[in-house]
Order: sequence, then C-alpha cells, then structure tokens
Amino acid sequence: MRKFWSIAISLALVFSTFVTVSTTAHAQSVFNITEDAELAAKIKAFADIKALFTDNTDLKAVQQFYVAQFQTDVKRIDATIKPNDPKIDENISFVLDNAIKGTLNVNQAKQAVDKGLQWYFYFNLRDVISNKVRPALTKEDFATAKSEFYKVVQIYEGVIQGTVVKRDGTYKLDMVGILKGTIEQLLKDLDDKNANDFNVHRQVLDKTIIKTYALAAFTYATNIPTKPAAEQPTAVTEGYFLYLPVYTYLRGGSVEDADYILNAFASGDASKVNKDKIQAALQRTMIGKVSEYVTNAYTKLAEGDLQGARGYAMEGNMFLSTQEVFLTKEDYAAAAAYGQQFADAVNKSDLAGAKSASFQMLKYLVVKDGVQLKVGEKAYKVDGEERTAVSAPFVNKNTNRTLVPVRLIADAINAEVSFDNNTKTVTIVKDGKTTELKAGNDTVVQDGKLNETIKLDQPVVIEKGSSFIPLRAVAELFGKAVFYEKGEIIILR
Repeated sequence: MRKFWSIAISLALVFSTFVTVSTTAHAQSVFNITEDAELAAKIKAFADIKALFTDNTDLKAVQQFYVAQFQTDVKRIDATIKPNDPKIDENISFVLDNAIKGTLNVNQAKQAVDKGLQWYFYFNLRDVISNKVRPALTKEDFATAKSEFYKVVQIYEGVIQGTVVKRDGTYKLDMVGILKGTIEQLLKDLDDKNANDFNVHRQVLDKTIIKTYALAAFTYATNIPTKPAAEQPTAVTEGYFLYLPVYTYLRGGSVEDADYILNAFASGDASKVNKDKIQAALQRTMIGKVSEYVTNAYTKLAEGDLQGARGYAMEGNMFLSTQEVFLTKEDYAAAAAYGQQFADAVNKSDLAGAKSASFQMLKYLVVKDGVQLKVGEKAYKVDGEERTAVSAPFVNKNTNRTLVPVRLIADAINAEVSFDNNTKTVTIVKDGKTTELKAGNDTVVQDGKLNETIKLDQPVVIEKGSSFIPLRAVAELFGKAVFYEKGEIIILR
C-alpha cells in the first residue's frame, strides 16, 4: 500500500492512515547525514556574524563580514527570485547602510542580518531541492539526490530549526516533531528509490517552514503594539524580515492581502501594524492557496495524473494546516479530518470522493473569506455574514447550468453592477475594470474590447426583472474558484 502523509490536526497530534510521525517536541533532531564542508562553513559564518552584535557593535565590521562571507551567494539566490519581488541583499544592505548612517538603530541592523540571512538560507534550501535533488531524481540518480538532500537537512538543523522551536513554544504546536518525522520519511523515500513519494512528502517540509515564518510575522503583528515605543522600530523590522521569506508564496493566494501585510511592516510605522487586519489578511492568503491547490488536484486527477494530484492535495492540506492557530480547536480538527478524506480519495484516483470531502473541508474556510449560497434559496453568506438576494440561484433545465443573480455576485466580490434595459446589457465594474454581458449573448466585453478567449458557457438570462449569469463564469471573469456539492455552492478566491 502506498504511503501517504496527513496533516497535523491539533497541538502535537498528527493523524495518518499510512505513516506514523515521530514527535518529540522541541527535541534536537539528529540525522545520519554527511555534512557538506562548504555549507558547514557558511552556517558557522551565520553564527559568527550574529556574534558581532555586542554592547559595542562595530556596524562597519558587520557589513564587511556580510560582504565577504555572504553577499556573492545571496545575490546568486536573489537571481532566482521573481524580478519585481523583494531581494535579500537589497534589504539587508539597505538596513546596514542606514544603521551605519544613524538613520536606523543597531538592533534593527541585528534583526536584518539575522532574519535576512534566514531568508537566504531558506531560499537556498529550496534551491537545492529544485535544482539539485529533483533533477537527480528525474535521472534516477538516487545517490546524488540523497547527498544533495543532506544539504537540505543541514540547513534546516543549522539555521531554521531554532525559529520553528520558537513558534512551537508560542502557539503550543509541534512543527519540530512533524519536520523531524518528515525528514526521516524523505530519507527513507530516497533509500527506497521512491521519487513519487519523495515529491509528495517534500511538500510537508516546505509548507511547514512557510507556516513557521507566517506565524512568526503574525507574532510580531501581535506583540508590536504592546512594546515600549523605543523598542517598536526593531520589532517592526524583525516582523518585516520574518515575513519576506513567505511573501511571494502568500501573494499567490491573494495579491492584495499579501501586499497589505508587506506594506504594513515595510512602513516602519508601528501604528500601521494592526494585529486583527494582519490576521485576516494572512488567513485570506492561505485560504486562497488551499483553494488553488484543491482545484489543481481536481484537474490533475481528471487528466489521469495521479502523482501530480497527490502533490497538489498535499500542498492544499498543508496550507489548511496554517489555519490551526486561527480556527477553534474543534473546527480545525473537523476541517483536517475532511482534508485527510480528500487526500485519501485523491490517492485512490476517486475524483468524486475528492470533490465531496474537500467541499466539506472548505466550508470551514469560506466563513472567513468567500461566498456560500444554495440553489433555490435567496439567503446567502459573504465571509460568514448573512445576506438576502432579490432572486435565488437556479438550474437551467435546458442547459443543466447553475445560474446566479449578477447582483448577488457583484455584492459578493465588492463590485458595482448596473443594467441597461434598452440594450439588455449588464455592466460590472471592479478594480477599475468594466465587464459587459448582454442578455442572450455568450460573449464578454471587457474595457470596451471583446474578450476572444473567454465565452460564457451559456448566455445571460433575464428572468423576473433579475439578470443571471452561469456560475462557472464567475471563476473565469473574476478569478474565483467555484465548488459545488448537492445544490450548495462555495465561491473562493
């Protein structure tokens, strides 16, 4: 029977049908690996540069050490980052330069070096997996894959694990135990020459580290307002650098929310770091990632790509696990149990079962960010808030398409909607963009131009004074994911 990982449901509890995770909270993980000497020297240099911060720190000496020991390789990793995303060297150098000038303080420089280099090491870890381990697995060169994966373990133990331990202590989690079990399983996958399981299990490693840094940023969003004014600039800097390693990934869940968090910390102004707003934004970014990966798993299963579906299912479940500290214990346990059912169904190539289980899982997330409605009912919810539509969604018996009132959708996505009775045209304005849909027509006009790539799967319908659009058009037109189960509908970003 194929092994398949599950996710943590609460505190130190990890449930799994196929793999048992060893969990020794906050214990030092020791793995039987061969250390890379060059990497060991780099990790030692990380400890050495932090030791340069004393009661009488020489910031120029710190900067010289950074340039000599790290800058070249940091820039190499920077070259792998998307062009418009924040760069590691630019951020570390900016803070060091300004601390030397006196416009920032020495403690801000200390946090920029410490957390900025953690960012570098984490991206280095991911670079080794992407560009060393995985190509070796593709070539079935398991010896090389294993020796390169030793470097991943080395980076985790030497640099990242300390931050994981802190987050475990803050939130009463056991990510250290989960990561220990994960690494042991990944090493076994390599010994077994099982590339498929390795590529699934590595998602637990990567996404648990993402969870670590996201929670670290949230910790500072929580603590900054309680700190004395003199300590707040340092805390804001630390929160900023802890968030940067996960910014790019969370932006995939919600650009607006990921940018909001970034800008709050980047402002340097403690008054702009609002705990409740940052928590809500973090949740929305992560819910967006769950939605994305669940949808991708469906697609891969439909295409007959089981291994691709397994990977996406694991990613979706791991982003679900980020909600562990935000949902109630009971709700998280229930959502995670459905997540396990979803993963099990994917593992069996059971698309219908996967859709059913994931729909139940998503019901625990949509109350935080999304729309819930039912065919034949005017009542619906936006982010858990109850609302009432003028008309209810219905199923067109001729086309078997679910039709939803345009005004309901516009309300749900915070758009403006109008209807021109003379031309029978529905106009939806969102984020400065105008979408026009004409009754009886399947074409879409956006900003005055015909969209040649998107057509409605059935024309707009006018009935009893209300205009209706096919549900699936919501996803295409407004970048939403739609999930359907026995007349219930969930719309997520």
